[in-house]
Amino acid sequence: MTQNIKLNKPKITFIEETHQYFIGKKQLKGITGTLVRKAFPDTYKDIPESVLMKAAERGGMIHNSFELFCTVFDSDIKMYPNPTEEIRAFNSMLVSYGLHHVDSEYLVTDGEDFASAIDGVFADSDGNIYLVDYKTTSTLHYDNVSLQLSIYARWFEEQNPDLKVKELVCMWFKNGQSRFQPLPRVSEEKIDALIKAYLEDDPDYKYEVEVPEAFSSTEQQYRLVTARIDALKIEQDALKEKLMKMMEANKQKSIKTQYGSYSYVAASTKKTFDTKLFKDTEPEHYEYYLKDTTTKPSIRIKLN
Repeated sequence: MTQNIKLNKPKITFIEETHQYFIGKKQLKGITGTLVRKAFPDTYKDIPESVLMKAAERGGMIHNSFELFCTVFDSDIKMYPNPTEEIRAFNSMLVSYGLHHVDSEYLVTDGEDFASAIDGVFADSDGNIYLVDYKTTSTLHYDNVSLQLSIYARWFEEQNPDLKVKELVCMWFKNGQSRFQPLPRVSEEKIDALIKAYLEDDPDYKYEVEVPEAFSSTEQQYRLVTARIDALKIEQDALKEKLMKMMEANKQKSIKTQYGSYSYVAASTKKTFDTKLFKDTEPEHYEYYLKDTTTKPSIRIKLN
C-alpha cells in the first residue's frame, strides 16, 4: 500500500531558461558546477563543449519524458503512447523495486549559497525515501553522483525533518543499456569540508574517495539485493505458514496443483548427533573420524 507523502517546498525561485536559482533577490549556485566540480575537477576536462552540450540536450529530453511518465501518466506503461526503450527500462526499475513517484525536480537548498533540483523523489510501499538522479552520460561517474545525491539528501532532510532518506540511486541509461545503481552516502564531515573549501577557494583542497569505485558499486548492489531477499524471505515464510495452516485445518496430507506439490509434515521429535558433546567427551575418537575436505574460496560478509 503506497503512502501519500507531502514534501515541504523551499522559498526558492528557479528560472528554467537560464538555470538560475534565487532566494529573494539573492542568486544561489547549483552544486554540480561548483561543489561537485571542486571535488572532481577533471571529470569532463578532455570532452569538447559541443559534445557536452549535445549530451545535455539528450539528457534533458529523457529527464522530461520520465517526469511526464510519472506525473501525466501516473507511471502506467500501458497508458504511455509509444514508450521508448528508456521509458521501458525506467518502468521496469520502478516495478522491480516497488517504487512510486513522490516528486520531480524537487528543489533543495542550504538557504545561503546553494540550490539544486533532485531529478526524482520516490518511495517504496513502506514510505522509505529514495532520491534518484538520472544519468545518460557514456560513463556512470559513480563517485560524482554519490557526492551529488549525498548533498541533496542532507538538504532534503533539513527541509523535511520527519522524513529520512533510505537510498541514493543513480538510474543510468545509454545506448539501450540501463542500470539501477545504489550509492553510498558521503559523511556530513566530508560535505562540510568540501563546502568550506569551495567558499574559501582553497587551492590545496583534495577530495578523498575512501573506497574504490569498483568495490563500492558492487557492495551497494549487494547490500540492496540482500535487503530485498531478506524482505522477500519474511513474506515467503508468512505465505508458507498460511498454506500449512489451511492444510492443517482441512486435515489434508498433500495437495498437488499445476504449479507444485505440497505435503503436510506433522510435528515430531527427531534425534540428532551432538557433535560438540562427542568432541568434548571423546576427543580421540572425534579426531579419528575427522577427514580433510578441500573448499572453494569464499567471502564472509557482515552488513552493518
